[in-house]
Amino acid sequence: MNLSDAARTTDIITNGLAVLPSGEPSRVDIRVSDGRIAEIGVGLTGTAPLDAGGGYITPGLIDLHTHGLGVLSVESGSLGEWAKLEAAHGATRFFPTFFGPPEALVEQMERHRRETDDLRAVPQVGGFRLEAPYLASAGGGPEAGVAPITPAMTERLLAAGGGHIRLWDLSPELQGACEAIAELTQQGIVCSLAHTQATIEQARAAVEAGVRLVTHLFDTFRQAEVMDPGVYPAGLVDYLLVEDRLTCEIIADGTHVHPLLVEKALRCKGRDRLAFVTDSNYGAGLPPGDYVLPGSWGRSRIADRNQGVRLIDRDLVLAGSALTPLDAFCNAIRLFGQDLAGASRLCSRTPARLLGLNAGEIAVGRDADLLILDEDLKLQATIVGGRVAYDAAESVNG
Repeated sequence: MNLSDAARTTDIITNGLAVLPSGEPSRVDIRVSDGRIAEIGVGLTGTAPLDAGGGYITPGLIDLHTHGLGVLSVESGSLGEWAKLEAAHGATRFFPTFFGPPEALVEQMERHRRETDDLRAVPQVGGFRLEAPYLASAGGGPEAGVAPITPAMTERLLAAGGGHIRLWDLSPELQGACEAIAELTQQGIVCSLAHTQATIEQARAAVEAGVRLVTHLFDTFRQAEVMDPGVYPAGLVDYLLVEDRLTCEIIADGTHVHPLLVEKALRCKGRDRLAFVTDSNYGAGLPPGDYVLPGSWGRSRIADRNQGVRLIDRDLVLAGSALTPLDAFCNAIRLFGQDLAGASRLCSRTPARLLGLNAGEIAVGRDADLLILDEDLKLQATIVGGRVAYDAAESVNG
């Protein structure tokens, strides 16, 4: 690739096959102005061209659910360094996801805001996500991260977030859940049904109150019990799959959710109501091998990113996802049978629409958040608002 402008900005992207909303990749040029897509056409010229080398140009990936990447995490890492890693793995927008005791969440959000000029220094960060503390069970997280819903705690967490909390997970069976959902929804926060064994009626009440997302569908959800022998029971997941007001997220590695269940979700929800996420944490994106990861993770093994991070001293129990955003995108194609346009909808457009972002598709007026991929879907460049945040050639040479 050839970027002529030393400031690492571009005003025109040429010689690429763009994945447009219409579906089929099209050989067009893309003009960028003031961080947005200004024109799409043939034969466009500019002063700071970026040659896509005949590769694919796709919308940048949006990761709704990520706790960390490599050896960085929301608990102790720098958002600036994390953003660089996300760019190197195809994410133009991500939502740092917090799971821990309430006071720890307060401290972490305040620290990140303080270190990044209230997030202004990290435009890739779309906002914060709280997976805790309002959960009925911790699932794979620390039990100390679970707490009852109280108005005082809600206000404390909102104040610590400083207006940057964009997603908030809750279990609808908790006392006060529907009231909290209604309040948070009114403030523009997307509430997600999570870590729950709620009844269908409780879940429906939460949807009526404003819930619009389901956290890592199938994971932490129990199958319905057979109460009457010979009668197939309808359970919570069945309701979530047919409730059109809900978007469901799925950890797209084929291990956390079996490919047949992913196909089932795709058939029920369609690509406009299903979002692929990483749910990444320590170890995600690292090459196969054994590692001593930070915190309480200890000796861990990554045999393959689609097999997750596994704890060596605990019989290789699955501890978390090893996915990167680009892994999820490639899996949409290679594991789950999507074309480029379908993968882009699952990993870009659907998350963008859920959160009301001006991104997620290549169209005039949208943010110039774009990827350039070669024919093997290897990342060549990540462009955030018209600035090159990652260049594979520069990374190799550096």
